[in-house]
Amino acid sequence: MRKTRGFTLVELLVVIGIIALLISILLPTLSSARRQANSVKCLSNLRQIGTAFVLYANEYKGTFPVAVHEVGNAQYPVNEEHRWPDLIAPFVSAVKDMKYDNLEDIRRNSVIWGCPEWTKTEDYDATNLADRVRVGYGMNYYNTFFEPQGDSVLAYISKTSTNGQYIRQSKWTKSSERGLIADAWAHVISTPSTITSSSKWQPFDDVKWGAFYVGGRRHMKPTASKLQTYNEKGLNMLFCDGHASPVSVKDAWNAIHNPGSDMAGQ
Repeated sequence: MRKTRGFTLVELLVVIGIIALLISILLPTLSSARRQANSVKCLSNLRQIGTAFVLYANEYKGTFPVAVHEVGNAQYPVNEEHRWPDLIAPFVSAVKDMKYDNLEDIRRNSVIWGCPEWTKTEDYDATNLADRVRVGYGMNYYNTFFEPQGDSVLAYISKTSTNGQYIRQSKWTKSSERGLIADAWAHVISTPSTITSSSKWQPFDDVKWGAFYVGGRRHMKPTASKLQTYNEKGLNMLFCDGHASPVSVKDAWNAIHNPGSDMAGQ
């Protein structure tokens, strides 16, 4: 009778070692493939959001939504405070009679609610105002504010300011390189007047006034340095003409500050 022979301990350890080595080789590749796939999904979401902006303009006399519309503004009074995700919600949902009692479900279960790579600070909570308004994407509200022939009109209607307006789509789309929506932690993209590789943006710095409100490393490997995010394409941006593409922090700042020009520092 033939005797069966089992694996020796040494052989088992060698096999386990080979498997561990293969896993260590494959994991970075799999992680990179997952990030790339999620970036593609994010770009698709952004393009759909761009379509929603156009549909909104068709419905509202050719104007794009504002980033924020606060209650109490004398020029444009409203009963409830709105953010841009609220304003485009009816155009990304099959719900025909959109009301604010189903708005949260629409935002939570649609392309509005961030990209697949966005790591929320906490689970969705309809009672948490900050979580409700911060959907993983932020809107540029400056339009031509920074440009040489620009004006002081902002797509941000506050209680006290008089320069907030619903700006016409034709003005937004005058430059195909103007950035509109990008990966961000806040619902708006506050933009400093100057930027260099030592300026502040997330996830490396706290977002405060004077910082650039974008998520510079959203689609890069977790170990990417701040300098890499400044120069390499690590976040996604929707442009006003409807196209979306990966950009660097420097690219994103230029797309808001003066589209088509490179005015950023080193």
